[in-house]
Amino acid sequence: MMDATLSRRTEMRPRWSWVVAAIAVALAAVIVVVALTQARDPYPLQDGGGSLVTGPALIGQPTRTVVVFMQPRAGDRIELLGAEQIGFPPDTKPTLYLSRAIPQADGSWLTGEALEPLAGAVIETPAGASPLPQYGVGIVAEMTPTTASIYELTGVRLRFRINGGVEQVREGTSVIWTVCAGDPAPASCETPPDEGY
Repeated sequence: MMDATLSRRTEMRPRWSWVVAAIAVALAAVIVVVALTQARDPYPLQDGGGSLVTGPALIGQPTRTVVVFMQPRAGDRIELLGAEQIGFPPDTKPTLYLSRAIPQADGSWLTGEALEPLAGAVIETPAGASPLPQYGVGIVAEMTPTTASIYELTGVRLRFRINGGVEQVREGTSVIWTVCAGDPAPASCETPPDEGY
């Protein structure tokens, strides 16, 4: 009699609600791991706070510099959907461009001269290619100061897709850009505010 009872208990199967709950927990764990991995990986932007670039500017005259350098990984296709600056006042909206590397006479590659609209641009690197300079690109910020002031761009918020995947957003910068504007333009950004702007 006891053996039959044990046999019936052994044959009992788990309820479907338990199975569904176990699957849900497993999927949640996978989602958390993927999210944490993406959060740690700044790609296609660079990790770190960026170097400092300063420059005097004349009120009403545009000024620009490369604020982000990107090196696509081999075989990647990156579609840029848009970008926003971080740091400038709300009424100061610099234009952000994509700049592809162009060859120089000495064999080097220059980023920051050739400009094209950023939104909708596609960056592709052949499969198996090592990170060569000709595949590097930059994001150029151009702004026109309207008042005597100090402007500082501290980052870029980039929207993109990689290899046809879901839309992603990253924030970062290669350069923290400080523009000190006046009329006339200050001799340098080292000039105290009450003397130059």
